[in-house]
Amino acid sequence: MTTDVTGSVSGLCLMVRPEHLGDVEASLRDLDWVEIHARDEATGRLIVVQEHTTIEEHQRGLRRLQEVPHVLTADLVVHHKLPSLDEGAENRSTE
Repeated sequence: MTTDVTGSVSGLCLMVRPEHLGDVEASLRDLDWVEIHARDEATGRLIVVQEHTTIEEHQRGLRRLQEVPHVLTADLVVHHKLPSLDEGAENRSTE
């Protein structure tokens, strides 16, 4: 079963050994569906956001992030479905 949505975003926390932060960041820059939003050199944490159109793509994205060399863990923190343009139009027309 495919769960299609107009779009959604997921916030993730990646744990990396601090000495490998630069390598991991370089790998993430090659992925057009990921943005790095924060980094903590002392703890080796990266906060990233991925954007996809289906839940299955989010799941594959999480698995892909877990496989990036030097990533110790990649954990989902938050997931948010973006409203479709049609939903927004319906909501505006009833107001």
